[in-house]
Amino acid sequence: MLDINFLEFLNGPWSNAACVGYCYKAMLRAGASPDMIRAVLRKLEGCFDDYSVEEAAEIAKGV
Repeated sequence: MLDINFLEFLNGPWSNAACVGYCYKAMLRAGASPDMIRAVLRKLEGCFDDYSVEEAAEIAKGV
């Protein structure tokens, strides 16, 4: 079984703000328009309420 405390040691504590920042920077690098970036980040913030960190990690495995 995966030890969440071990993951925090590797990656630091979870932060929604840091996640938003990473996504913002990735979209800038991908050349997304400011309107698209705002739209995606609004949707992203809604996902924080709908999915746990563990669920999001499972989803990311399939990307």
